[in-house]
Amino acid sequence: MADLTVYKIGGSLLDLPVLASLLRDLIDRCAPSQVLFVSGGGTPADAVRLWDRQHQLGERRSHDLALKAMDLSRYLLCELLPCLRPVRSLAQIQRAADDQVPAVLCADCFLKSAEAQGHSPLERSWHVTSDSIAAWTARLAGAREFVLVKSTPLPAGISQHEAAAAGLVDAAFPQVASGMPRLGWLNAREQPAVVIPWPQ
Repeated sequence: MADLTVYKIGGSLLDLPVLASLLRDLIDRCAPSQVLFVSGGGTPADAVRLWDRQHQLGERRSHDLALKAMDLSRYLLCELLPCLRPVRSLAQIQRAADDQVPAVLCADCFLKSAEAQGHSPLERSWHVTSDSIAAWTARLAGAREFVLVKSTPLPAGISQHEAAAAGLVDAAFPQVASGMPRLGWLNAREQPAVVIPWPQ
């Protein structure tokens, strides 16, 4: 889908008072191109990390629970912006684009659907968080642009590997996002919020 932009909404932004306005602005920025939002896990995902430490759930089981946390965050985006259409497969992403309706990813169902279609699965560990899941989705969907929407600025000149080492993205992100046609970063807590290109 050459006319699709994928935005990964950082979980740390779910308490942003102007989140609904931010989502609308991101849609308007791309018009008439189509938009897919992928929400981070936020506080629910942090709870899963705590449960894992307390109960030794193991990375695979924790990862599966974290996907459920992403879906809970997705419900919030839909409450804030009822025009968003939940999508669970590549076919549904295409259908939303054809219908010119902004979409939001149901992460758990999408991963299961894509892997059932034979796409290489993502590692089930804390090395793979919503950053890599969103990048993986953007690659599978053939998006023309992928933007990380975060709560922090992108240090000038930092590489993806350096960003992963600093905890700005997850450990798997540099590999998963490799070859992305257009990669950008937006600090949503800075005004004006501007997408900064992030060359690979």
